[in-house]
Order: sequence, then C-alpha cells, then structure tokens
Amino acid sequence: MIEAALPHDEQDRLQELYRTELLDSPKDTDFDEIVQLASRICDVPISLISLIDAGRQWFKAKTGIDIDETERSISFCAHAILQDDLMEVRDTSKDERFADNPFVKGDPEVRFYAGVPLVTERGYKLGTLCVIDKTPRVLTEDQALALKVLAKQIIKLIELRSRNKEIQHLVTTQNRITSIISHDVRNPLAALKAIIELQTSGALTEEETTEMLTMSSKQLDSTIDMVANVSDWGRLQMKVQRMQKVPVNLSTLIDQTLPSFMATASSKNNILNSDVPKGLVIQAEQQALHFILRNLLSNANKYTEFGSITVSAQQEESRVRLKVCDTGIGMTKEKVASIFGSEKNFPAPGTQGEKGSGLGLLLVKDFLDKINGRILITSEEGAGTCVSIIL
Repeated sequence: MIEAALPHDEQDRLQELYRTELLDSPKDTDFDEIVQLASRICDVPISLISLIDAGRQWFKAKTGIDIDETERSISFCAHAILQDDLMEVRDTSKDERFADNPFVKGDPEVRFYAGVPLVTERGYKLGTLCVIDKTPRVLTEDQALALKVLAKQIIKLIELRSRNKEIQHLVTTQNRITSIISHDVRNPLAALKAIIELQTSGALTEEETTEMLTMSSKQLDSTIDMVANVSDWGRLQMKVQRMQKVPVNLSTLIDQTLPSFMATASSKNNILNSDVPKGLVIQAEQQALHFILRNLLSNANKYTEFGSITVSAQQEESRVRLKVCDTGIGMTKEKVASIFGSEKNFPAPGTQGEKGSGLGLLLVKDFLDKINGRILITSEEGAGTCVSIIL
C-alpha cells in the first residue's frame, strides 16, 4: 500500500475545509440524496461524499456503508484529491497503491473505486464524491460525466450554505454595530444640545459652560474616532474578496504605527514597547494589519494607566501570532467570555472614564472571520489583558 502525498497547498486547503464547518455536521438530506443518485447512476452499492481532514477522512454523506470515518493513511480519496479530474481504479487488487489496503483485503472488499475531487471556487479540493464496487469494472462515459456534474452540485450546495451563514452573521453584526453607533452618536449630541440650551437660558456661568464644553468635546472626539473606525472596516469589507497579500515586515509596520499612539499613551503615563523580531515577514494586506493593530493599541491604552503596552509577534508553523498585552485593569473570565458572545455586552469605561462600546474588537473579529484569522483574549482582573491575533 502506498500512502497518498500531501497536496502542495495542504494548510490552505485545510483552512478552506474548516471554514465550511462541514466536518462532524449533522446529516443533510440534500447531500444524502446526491450519494443515493450517484450509486444508482453508476450501479454500485457504495457511494460517499468524503472530506479529507488532517488525519482522517470523514463522510458527510454515505450509502452502502456504516462507518463515519477512516484514517487518512488508508483513504482512496486522499489520492483522488491529488488529481484534477476523475480518478478511476478499475481493479484495486492490481494497483500497487491499494492492493494490500485493509479495505481491499477485508470488509467492504473494495475492488473498484472512482472519485471526483470537490473543488471550491478558490481552487481547494475539500474531498471527493466517490463510488465503490466489490467487483472490478469500468464506468461508462455517461456515468463518468454524471459523477462530475454531481460533484459540481455538491460544491454549489456547500458554498450556498456558507454564504447563507455569512449573511446571517453579517446581519447580526450590522444590527449590533447599528445599535452601538446610534447610542454612541446620540448621547454626545444630546449632551451638547443640553449645554447650549442651558447656556442660552443663563443657567450656566461662563466657567461652567467652558468646563462642560471641554467634556463634550472629548465625547465628540471619541464619537468621530468610532465613526472613522467603522468607515475603515467598511472599506476593508469591500476589499476582502480581492485583497492583495504582499510581504509585510511586522517590525517595520509596528515601528510606523506606535508613534501615532505616543501622545495618548503619554497622557496616561503608559510606556509602549515593541518585541517583534526584525526579520519577521507575513503575507498580508498592510491596511488590514494596520486596522487591527490600531484597534488593539487603542483598546489597551483605554484600560491602562501608569503601566505598559507591549506588541510582540512570533512564527507558529505556517501562521503568525501577533499579540498586544497591557498591564491595565484586566477583566474577569466571565467578562472575557461575554465580549463576542453577548448581545448585551456593556464594556466598562476606561481608566479616565473613556466611553467603552466594544465596537473596535467586534469589527476586528468580524474582519478576521472573513480572512480565516482568529482572535484570542486572556485577562486577569487587576493584572492586565493580552489579545492575540493569529494570521
């Protein structure tokens, strides 16, 4: 038996597979009907929709077999995803790749296999639609064509379901963003209107008016920053499908970003540190990285005073972990868990009473979800917070 080699794009292929959220998902009638049709068209007892995971193949749909998954090392489909077209093994007992495969020598006694790769719009092969028989045979032209057509229908089903989930997520996110913005824009404008009315009526002295306008100005600055943040997020949303990744030196990017935070950090007696290896380069969209970093630094400074904020990064196999850690007020485990999971998440004010909406982290997470990134938050009340971005 010869074990299949890994595809050249294995890590990206797996990320695409995980993005679909198909692995270990419940039975689905639409997929079940496709394998039943494939089995009938090809006149074989077994048909499968097989998804190739890192160490296993898992069957999204099956007919004629009871098991749900097998080791990848003995998978026929692991060989099939290395092909660009139908892979047909007319007699497995005479093929050195499979002759001593346990599924050939034992139950279900596979003698014939034909599999068509399931190729996404982005060119990644998630697995196969395959048919299996217990006797050697050859597919007719019509049967081979039918398998290829059905494989394309499977991909259309997968991508339709993915897009439906994205739409549901987008609607939920937009509703939450709209709620935050409407609340945070209305409040400072209402406060400013009240100050003007009080001053006009003579209820405020000149000194009181100046003090209250100064406070209102800070509120409006925060609101303007929030609206600008949403605007940047919107531009990135429009670019996400055609985003051009280029080599970005993280140390250089951070050295360029930190100076713009020096004044606000200094006003709270915070020290900004960079602990990023000079030669660490990541394939990414620079504007997106800047958007993420700016939000994390702003958030860290909001909840830190007389402390430090450190940006670090490290390579982890094919990915990079970018981390922003502060020595600020921190959060309880319950608060961390509610940041992205609760519709009624009300962030605490900053150390100088700065308004906290949670919008920055929400926008970062929403964007990361679209580019297969992850955000992880660890925190200890009274000790500080670390936010990790994995790209």
